[in-house]
Amino acid sequence: MGIEATRPTQWLKDNRKALPSVVALLGVAVFWIVGAVSGIGYLRDVSSPMAMLTGLYLMLAAVAASIVVAVLALTDLARRFSRQRTLP
Repeated sequence: MGIEATRPTQWLKDNRKALPSVVALLGVAVFWIVGAVSGIGYLRDVSSPMAMLTGLYLMLAAVAASIVVAVLALTDLARRFSRQRTLP
């Protein structure tokens, strides 16, 4: 059990520069989970069409930003780990 507990710690020590990308991906995942749960409730409780349209545009902007962040984080992680494999 002690060996298994030290592996994530060792990975974090070895890949400290990749941590912001991992955190960004986790943030995007949490955003999508929370958005799926609360977004439908928002659309159900809207009182006016203008409020719904404004909310949908804000959600569209947030979704586009989350996709850009996820692509940048995945690109960074892929570049880092492919570079590590090619080095002798």
